[in-house]
Amino acid sequence: MISGVVLAAGLSRRMGAPKQLLSLDGETTLLGHALAVAARSRLGEVVVVLSPPVFEQLDLSAHPSVVPVLNRVPEQGQSHSLRLGLAAVSPEAVGALILLCDQPGVTTRLIDFLIAEFEREPCGALVPTYGGKRSTPVLLGRTFCSLVDTLSGDTGARRLLDAYPELVREIEAGHLGAPEDIDTPEQYERLVARSGAR
Repeated sequence: MISGVVLAAGLSRRMGAPKQLLSLDGETTLLGHALAVAARSRLGEVVVVLSPPVFEQLDLSAHPSVVPVLNRVPEQGQSHSLRLGLAAVSPEAVGALILLCDQPGVTTRLIDFLIAEFEREPCGALVPTYGGKRSTPVLLGRTFCSLVDTLSGDTGARRLLDAYPELVREIEAGHLGAPEDIDTPEQYERLVARSGAR
């Protein structure tokens, strides 16, 4: 089984408001979309790490199978959220796909592609590339997950990927699109213009 860990406890400093709760299409939010995409995939479970403000405002009734995890100190950075999310993953999982809530370009097809590739050739970490450039979501095998405890501050798994290249396998996924981060009001406005979100 492969678990999904959605990181959604960021402080959205560049956005100026909780981007997790921004409307995507008038019917759902960035975070709601990420959870729905993950739920439709072959992931065996979906864990979502939330900051207190988002935890209080988010209605998870539309995602009853999602396992919420509260990060009470989101200011400790992404590494803390990553550790919390992985600690909540089922012991039966052989790996965890790390998803970001601010990448609406991530699709169920991309998630299932990465799961199939990991099953075909297990590795420490499976990293998608888009036109040869590394990006997310990254699938961490159990061995690699244990290394996350060495991280600190506002950093994700990238530091570990660089430190243990022998454990990393890249897979080109450009044919499935290239996920874009939505970090600033300008990026969100461009997303709105493309999708009609509000």
